[in-house]
Amino acid sequence: MTETILPPSKQCAYCHQLKPLSEFRRRTGKRSKGISRRGACRECRKLREAGPAAAPLRASAAPALPERPPGTGTAKRDKTLVSISAAGSGAVKPPAAPVRQPSLPERAKEGRSSPGTSGLKGKARPRSAETGRTIPQQRGPKPDPQDASALIPSGKGMILMRGHSDKGRRWHQEIDLALAVTLVREHAAVVVNRRTIRRLYSNKDFRAYILTRDQYICYFCGLYGDTIDHLLPRAKGGHTTPDNCVCACNLCNQTKADQYVEEFMGR
Repeated sequence: MTETILPPSKQCAYCHQLKPLSEFRRRTGKRSKGISRRGACRECRKLREAGPAAAPLRASAAPALPERPPGTGTAKRDKTLVSISAAGSGAVKPPAAPVRQPSLPERAKEGRSSPGTSGLKGKARPRSAETGRTIPQQRGPKPDPQDASALIPSGKGMILMRGHSDKGRRWHQEIDLALAVTLVREHAAVVVNRRTIRRLYSNKDFRAYILTRDQYICYFCGLYGDTIDHLLPRAKGGHTTPDNCVCACNLCNQTKADQYVEEFMGR
């Protein structure tokens, strides 16, 4: 007696009927095996795919309502109106619709109403009060470029000095207040603002300015000079400023060295 081998089958997850595996789609990914199939059979898949498309057709196929004979609705409406009017003031009134508060953009539009209607709504608020922005503080008058007393140091007690090199490159550095005041008073820098000064000359420009100002005449002996000497030596606190530098010949410059002017001229 021969045994009949039935083809492999699976129960559909929607219609719950046993159907051959050929009616189901294969699984993919980690759950894919030799005989693993998805849960919906072919017929159930077709019904599910045709479900959204069939909804508009059902709506369009709905039977139209029969038309009412003329006069029927109006007669009933007239009867109800007569009964309401007969009830008088004792009838219950329907609740009033809630008043909607204007939103923020509408309130802003009301604030910017035309000049003709502004008198009805009162005085308009200032623009800064509506937007919440603060008016920037007005700066004081710009200080005099030669007024060293206008300088105010930073929290670290420093003043910013800026200038340019011989090649035209800009530079800046921080110096103490005393040096900044000295440079401004001796005409080597000017005040830009209360925290900044600007050096007037680069090294080459300063040398050319001193020699041209003194017409290449030595300050000490009156002969030709092409060097620059400090009246108050830098070793004793002098600075390279127009008021502290003069033209000098090479001999006087080397002889004076770090001596004071009175000490050198009294020899």
